[in-house]
Amino acid sequence: MEAKGLRNSELVLMMVIMALIICNPIKVESAFGVDINPCTLPACIAACKKILKDKYQSATCATGSKGKYCICLG
Repeated sequence: MEAKGLRNSELVLMMVIMALIICNPIKVESAFGVDINPCTLPACIAACKKILKDKYQSATCATGSKGKYCICLG
């Protein structure tokens, strides 16, 4: 069960990154997830900006096997 949940969250992360690259091509140096439950877009953006500072480009909430989490691109 754990392996399947991990695969689902990895799949969601890859789909989000691919959608962002296809819809709005940007140079991304890093992509990572932050556990925020419940994840709201304003909280996600604030967390990503705090971590990435000047390199912040995008943030979104995604749902995985352990609830919602934040995906940061920078």
